[in-house]
Amino acid sequence: MPLRRRLVFAAILLAIVLAGGEGVLRLTLPTARRVSLPNEMIEAHLAGAAFRYDPDLYWYWPDPLGGSGSPVNQYGFVRAKPMTMEKPAGVTRVVTFGDSQTFGAGMPPEHTYSAFAEAALGEGWEVLNAGISGYRTLNVYRLLQLRIEAFDPDAIVIDCMPYDSPRDDGPIQGKRLGGTALDLARGVLWNSRLYYVLRLGMEVANPNRPRWLDDTKPGAPMPREALGNHALIAEWGREHGVEVFFMEYPIMNEQLHYGCMTGAGELPTGNRIISTCTRLPTMGRPAEALFQDRNHLTEEGNRLVGGIVADALREWRPAE
Repeated sequence: MPLRRRLVFAAILLAIVLAGGEGVLRLTLPTARRVSLPNEMIEAHLAGAAFRYDPDLYWYWPDPLGGSGSPVNQYGFVRAKPMTMEKPAGVTRVVTFGDSQTFGAGMPPEHTYSAFAEAALGEGWEVLNAGISGYRTLNVYRLLQLRIEAFDPDAIVIDCMPYDSPRDDGPIQGKRLGGTALDLARGVLWNSRLYYVLRLGMEVANPNRPRWLDDTKPGAPMPREALGNHALIAEWGREHGVEVFFMEYPIMNEQLHYGCMTGAGELPTGNRIISTCTRLPTMGRPAEALFQDRNHLTEEGNRLVGGIVADALREWRPAE
């Protein structure tokens, strides 16, 4: 058989094998997109709460949003008070982001720290709660790009642990790609389960692999190299003229004392920092009165954190 025909035959055979492998992986890994968050984490959130799968956000609220008994309104915010997509005239609109600490696990919408911050700020302010259980900076960065721009926020508050997920450098399904060959190639790789498995295997084989690959393993270390999306979120804020506040992530440790998941120097410089970890221990209340468990706040804890958030916002934009 001539060499040219053999090469063509080999190329066809390789294409069939790759297509077959891709098909099998799509059946066995339906939610996998690329090496971003571990597939087990995505599946756990889809199985454990009222979320639907989203190719960009990984898990998000089901459609239609809102409804009787739901703390989430029709726009995807945890909110009891009415609102509109269009920002009311004369109102400073703030959106808070984070995981179940921001969402307010175990609390009604009016007892989240976002609601307490809005109440403390008073007339002329609107603090919208975009917290979603399990959300990390990767999810938040994508949520900003896909669903929040339309609400025209003046400021955003990010309550996420530093170095909690890989930097987000992939294309987004919900935003149109350009027409270049590179854009097309990135889109194909983004959707390829074979590429996902290859990248995941290479990362897992690395003895210095980042923390997020071992997230389901208790006691996994937290390396500091090139993880987290705080800097990308800060850049998004600058590009859109939105003030970005990074909030320290307070916790209660195993000894029932105050702790903090945010270390010194871990948040991007040049941005406003809400020092919850520094201020909460000075307020005369034991940690166990402010936390339900390690990271979920009680009503009193949400009230105090909301006041700290309100102070930071008021300092940024004092009442005229």
